[in-house]
Amino acid sequence: MNDELLKEECRRVIKRIAWRLQYQAKKISARELPIIENICGQNQIFSVDSKLYVEEMLNSLPSKARFIIEQVVINGVPEEIVAKHLGISQQGVNKYKRKYLGLLRKKIESDS
Repeated sequence: MNDELLKEECRRVIKRIAWRLQYQAKKISARELPIIENICGQNQIFSVDSKLYVEEMLNSLPSKARFIIEQVVINGVPEEIVAKHLGISQQGVNKYKRKYLGLLRKKIESDS
């Protein structure tokens, strides 16, 4: 009987963890994907013009910010790994990401 209770408790905990991870990923994508879609358009995401525009926008950023945006937003590398690579905290990476995504958003809105 104890084994069944333990199994059920483990299932419940794993289900809760999975739900939290899914919710967190959904929040992140809702915050970051509109920027990419505004740049590229949903149907044109692989077009050459869109890629060139993205490259141009990224090249307008400082090198550290460009690296963070490319790794975290475009390539999907976790902030913790990028932070270790750069020798800064995860919060620092997040701060850079939010700051420069906001800057890119303003540039895109002013171009439209």
